[in-house]
Amino acid sequence: MSSPSAVPDCSLMQDLATSSILQLTLAVNLVIAIVAVPVMVTSMVYIVTRDVFHVNTRLQICVHLFALLLHSFGRCLTLRSFYNIGLALSSMCSVSLVVERIFAYSFSSHYEHWSVCFGCALVGLQFFLALLYLTSLYSNAAFQPGNFTLYYCQTLASSNGSVWFVIAPLYAVMIAQIVSRITFQVLMHKSKNLRSVETLSLSNRFNLEQSIRSIRALKLLINCNTLVFALLSAVTTTIHFNSARLTKAHYLALVEAVHILPLYGIAVSLGVYSRLQSFNNNQTKQLKMAIQTKSDVYFDQFRRQMQ
Repeated sequence: MSSPSAVPDCSLMQDLATSSILQLTLAVNLVIAIVAVPVMVTSMVYIVTRDVFHVNTRLQICVHLFALLLHSFGRCLTLRSFYNIGLALSSMCSVSLVVERIFAYSFSSHYEHWSVCFGCALVGLQFFLALLYLTSLYSNAAFQPGNFTLYYCQTLASSNGSVWFVIAPLYAVMIAQIVSRITFQVLMHKSKNLRSVETLSLSNRFNLEQSIRSIRALKLLINCNTLVFALLSAVTTTIHFNSARLTKAHYLALVEAVHILPLYGIAVSLGVYSRLQSFNNNQTKQLKMAIQTKSDVYFDQFRRQMQ
C-alpha cells in the first residue's frame, strides 16, 4: 500500500509479508491462473479453427480470451499493467458482441457475407473503450512516486486524485454490462419473432437460424460476463469505500479475491463449449429422425402404389 514518507514502514512490510489471508488469496489465485491459461489457449485455438460462429463473432471472442490471458499473466510491477489491461479489455466484450449481433440481426439477409473488416472495427471499439477506462483509472497515478512508498504491486495506490477517478470507471462498466444484457435479450426476442415471418427467403431464413443459434450459444457468455463484471464493480467500490475499516493486508486480500477473472475464463470456456456440443448433438439427432421418418413415408407410399 502506501506511506507519505520516504522512510519505509517496516512493520507494514512485515504485516503484508506474513499475512496468512493475503498469502492464501494469492496462492489460490495462482493455482486458478495456472489452470486457466491452458484452458483459454485451447479455447482460442478451438474458436479460430472451428467454424462455430461468424468470423466477426469469433474475433470478438478471441480478443476476450486474449484479454483474460493477459489478466492471468500479469501480477506484479510492469506485469501488473497486463493485469489491468486484461481486466479493462475483457470487460468490453459484451458491448462489442451485442453491437455485432445488432448488425447481424438488422442485415440478416446478407450479413453472412460481410467482410472481416467489420469484426476488426469492433475489436478497435473494444480497445478504444478499454483505453478510456484505463485513462480515467490511471490519470492521477504516480508512476514515479518520489516520497510515496509502494508496499504492494498496486500502482493505483499512488493515485493523488479524487477517489471517483477510480470508482467512476467501475460504475460505467457495470452500467454498460447491464444495458448490453438487456439489449441482448431484446435481440433474441426479435430474432425469434422474425423467424415466423413467412415471406423470408430460404437463404435469409438460414442466416437467421444461424444467428439464433449463435445468440443461444453466446447467451451463457453474455450472462456470465455481465454478472461477473457488474458484481466485480459493485464489490470493488464497496471495499474501496470501506478500506479505512480494514487492515492493509485484509484490504489487499479482498481486492485480489474479487478479481476472479481466471476462474470466470475457465467456466465460460467450458460452458460455451458444452452448449455448442449440445446443439450439435441435438441437430444430429433431429436430422437422423427426419431421415428415418422420410424413408418410412417413402417406402409406405411406394408399397401403396405397387398395390
